[in-house]
Amino acid sequence: MVVLQEADLPSVHEEFNALIQITPENHLCFRTGVQSKTVQNFRWVNDIAYVDSQHLDHALAVIECLETKPVADGQLKTTRFKWVTNFNVTKNKVIELSNEGGRLRWKIENEGFNVQKNGGYALEHAYTENPTSAQVFYLLLQIAHLLFQLVQYGSLFRTAFPAGVGSAKNLALRLLEAWRNLRLNLAEIQAWLSARRQIRLDTS
Repeated sequence: MVVLQEADLPSVHEEFNALIQITPENHLCFRTGVQSKTVQNFRWVNDIAYVDSQHLDHALAVIECLETKPVADGQLKTTRFKWVTNFNVTKNKVIELSNEGGRLRWKIENEGFNVQKNGGYALEHAYTENPTSAQVFYLLLQIAHLLFQLVQYGSLFRTAFPAGVGSAKNLALRLLEAWRNLRLNLAEIQAWLSARRQIRLDTS
């Protein structure tokens, strides 16, 4: 599921706009949100032919969602979402593909990649031109990001700092200072490792 911007793949947009007129059965209206006040109108077209820059043939599907929901002052706001995919879209699949595929992919990009780019992980920094080295770097970056999230949202952190530490940056600074300054002897390490602990994650 890839977001299809209006400026992307003009031939795919043209074919979608032409074929949607003769496939009225490819439509589904779905209500969701608080008190089912959000209305999603889905339209889709399968088997759109596309030839990429390497002259490879693809059969694509395009899903369009017009989502209308109430905003401030009781006004209604309509937002258009559009995705391209290689899944075959049906009435039974369109909601899952769109809401649990396309929308979640957007969330991953904005809450995952965006943090890795702009949150101090330096994802976009060109450390190497070697593709294997780049893959190793990104794997380590992913591990670092994962561990940081486990610490940030873990119950041990909430117990140690019930009022929090302000921001993720402050947490990173505290971790750095702990690694630089905290010294545990062997008995303390063994006592910590021998105790049974359960870490719960706050996913709110």
